[in-house]
This record gives sequence, C-alpha cells and structure tokens, in this order.
Amino acid sequence: MVRHNWILQAFQESGIVFEDNSDPDFEFNSLVKEVQSLAKKVHWKSASRKLKKLVSHFGQASSDPREIPEEVFTSVLRAYMQDRLHGARAAEPARRAMEEMVANGYSVPVDIANFCIKESMGYEQDGTHEGFGGIDTALAMLAAVEVSENPPAILDDTYEKLITTMAKEGSLDDSLQLLREFVVEKSSTPSLKLFSDVALACVDGVNDPEKVMTSLAYLKAAGYDLDTIASTTDGREILAAGVIAAEKMDNIGLGLRFLTAASKAEGCAPDKGDDLVASLSPASQRACTIIHRRAINKAVEDNSWKLAVKLLDLMLERGLKPSPSVWRNVVTCCAKNEKSRKATALLHR
Repeated sequence: MVRHNWILQAFQESGIVFEDNSDPDFEFNSLVKEVQSLAKKVHWKSASRKLKKLVSHFGQASSDPREIPEEVFTSVLRAYMQDRLHGARAAEPARRAMEEMVANGYSVPVDIANFCIKESMGYEQDGTHEGFGGIDTALAMLAAVEVSENPPAILDDTYEKLITTMAKEGSLDDSLQLLREFVVEKSSTPSLKLFSDVALACVDGVNDPEKVMTSLAYLKAAGYDLDTIASTTDGREILAAGVIAAEKMDNIGLGLRFLTAASKAEGCAPDKGDDLVASLSPASQRACTIIHRRAINKAVEDNSWKLAVKLLDLMLERGLKPSPSVWRNVVTCCAKNEKSRKATALLHR
C-alpha cells in the first residue's frame, strides 16, 4: 500500500494523470444481453444463474440499483414455460423472477402467471413434482402477482388446481378458505369436479364431517341445485360425500335428503340417481345402509308402521340389503298395528 501511494505521488509530481474512460454500464448491459440470449436458446438454468447475478449486482436491494428492463424477466419466464418448468425444477427460480419483477414495478403477464402457478404443483406430497415446487411455491407466486400495481387475472382453472391440490394434500381449512374466496368474493362458479374433489377429500382426510357441509354450502352459493347435480358423476360424488358425512354426524334426515335430491335428477336412465349414489363406493353404500336402518328403527320406535314400510321399500329400491333385525322390526311393527296383510307381504319378499 505504501509503494502504491508512492507511485501515485510520483506520477502526480511528473504531471501524469490517469482517467477511467471505461463504460460504467458495460457490465450491466452485458449481463442483460447474456440473460436474453440464454433465454432465447431456452437454456433456462444458465439464464436463471445470470439473472440472479444481474439482480444481485443491479437489483433494487443492491449497492448500484438500475432499472432492469421488463423483457429480461419475461424472456426468462417464457424460457421456463417452454420447458414446462422442467418438472417443477424451475418453479423456485420462476417464483424469484416473478417476485423481483413485481418489486421492479412490473406486472406479470396473465399467461405467465397462470402457467407457472399451475405447473409448479404436482400430485405428490405437499403438491410437489418429485420434491420440486409444491403448494407453498404456488401460493408464493399467487401472493407476488396479487400485490403488483396491475394484478393479472388469475383464471378459474388455476384457482381450481390450487384448491384441489391443497385439499388432496390435507390442507382442508386452507382449501375451503380459498374456495370461499373463489365463490363468494370473486363471484365465480367453479366446476362440479372441484366441489367433488374437495368434498371427497374432506370425507377421506379427517373425521370432521362439518367440513363436507361447508363445501356443500359453497356449492349452493355458487348457484348449483342439489336436485339436479346427480345427473353427472361429479354431482353424484358430491351427494355421496354428503351422505357419508351425514351418517357420521348421525343426521338421518339430512342423509335421506341428499338421496331424495339424487332421485330427482334427470339423465340417469335406466338407473335412478339415488341408486347410483348409494352404489357409488363401499363407503357410500355403507353410509346409506346405516342411515336407512336408523331411520327404520326410529319409525318403529314411534310406532309409525307406514313410514317404516316406506323406508324399507326405499332401501330395497336403492339396492341396499336390510339386515334380519330390520326385517323383524318392520314386520313386528305391522303386526302390532294389526296390519297382518302388510306383514305377510313383507315376509314373502
């Protein structure tokens, strides 16, 4: 250091002056061109590293902040898109690019935002692709684009994939919260498939049937009619989930109401909607059988032989098999009320 100062002093005394005529923007412009060149070639890993270096040296939080052109971010993000986020391996770089883009005052284009959010989610634990991406990454992307000055429109299928992935992963409260926002606050009408996925996840995931009822409340808020949805497979799955939940809640009337709604649906010929709901799965068949048995036993306790016989007829029509004790209770009820013909007719079935 002493020698360096001595040399500078010697030059000054001799009248020699050094001037730095290098371009102060050379490194910045060079990095910008390099990032765009790599992105154009879809070398997304190299482009990602160079973008990270560019942001580190000239980003908003750097010691020499510059205005990074919007097309730098979009070109890199589109490179990720062309490789479909490389099985979500590019999900985290895409998230960082979107967050930095918003921090620079830009809005993420609609197609980029929706594509990256959807492709960052898979079907493995936590919604990942072989450990990459996942629900947390997708939600971070959603949060980033929503705080921009001109937030892009998040499409219905993007919301639906987010909600479904969260429900299947087990984050039922978060899934229902986002479903409420989707239906109530955004006034959207999701597909029946979404409600089916959420309702079945609530039935399978936790022993909390109230969550199924919450999803059905949002179903009605979205404008669907329980009396018509059984004409589709998704609608029958929703009603089956409702029946299973009603059985767990010991709400006989609600379970029978769901089956009655299914029976009113058109377009199920040659079968009936309630038959299809009852036979949809072993779980729905078991729930329907238990609900009918409890309803019949309650009618017998109340000495209501007509209701007991009607419920038994419905049970048989829906392809459910009454236990011997159910048969005995109904026949005994008819006999006590001196309805021997009805009791005899039942025994001959």
